[in-house]
Amino acid sequence: MRLTERTRRRIVACFVGCAIVAVACLDMSAPSGAASISLLQLPSPSVVRGDTMRDSAGNVAPVTVTSFNVQGEPIPTIPFETFVLDTMLRAHFTVTHLLIGDKLGNVTIVGQASGVQTLTVNVPVTVRPTTLLPGPKQPDDTLRAPATGDSATSIGIKALSTQVKGAGDTTVQGVIVRYRITRTLPSSSSTIAAVYIGDKSSPPKPMKADTTGTDGVANSRQVVVLTPLLTGPVLQQPDSVVVEATASYKGVPLTGSPLKIVVPVKVTIAIR
Repeated sequence: MRLTERTRRRIVACFVGCAIVAVACLDMSAPSGAASISLLQLPSPSVVRGDTMRDSAGNVAPVTVTSFNVQGEPIPTIPFETFVLDTMLRAHFTVTHLLIGDKLGNVTIVGQASGVQTLTVNVPVTVRPTTLLPGPKQPDDTLRAPATGDSATSIGIKALSTQVKGAGDTTVQGVIVRYRITRTLPSSSSTIAAVYIGDKSSPPKPMKADTTGTDGVANSRQVVVLTPLLTGPVLQQPDSVVVEATASYKGVPLTGSPLKIVVPVKVTIAIR
């Protein structure tokens, strides 16, 4: 039987309608086998050219993606995949999800589990870091801690700045620098320190590690002094806080690490 053009249109419309219904019946609320997946979990923010990405202890470590059930518990048995979205071949993954740096530059990577992709992450492929140095000098290195009647404003801050360089005096991005206070100021509280390392939020949150930027400088951490907790001679005369900065590669400290940073502290009286 020969179908008319009108009949053929009706049959096609029927098939399209059925397809739409079928798609609508699929459960898109959660990936198969997992209720959710994590972001890409990187052992390091960068990878050295000619080397494999390593963790903070210097050990070779894979990039991972974790799947979770509806209770938020990890499901380690669900497999995942990792991909390099880079036509310049700056890096590649092994079958065990180890990221290997091939050429200098930035590489974009992504993960997938249970049919769902993670957000993409940009990873710099860098030269081998060799040296930890003080960051660019500041006009005044003194931390001035204001003594006011308002405890919320009695906070003194001073930025910490360090720099990492590699072969040929090249600055190195994506190197973790860790800070710790080796000489502090006495606190009137037995539970709250008068001095700590913090980020640049307001008020500063405790944060002891930083990562070098594109210029090789780490400068988003600062020494924070809570003036209301200070006791002793520092209230009458200047004193100082000493911070130790460390960075390593393959578990071996860089030249210059640990780096000693002395921060003079002076309590100032605010006059309103």
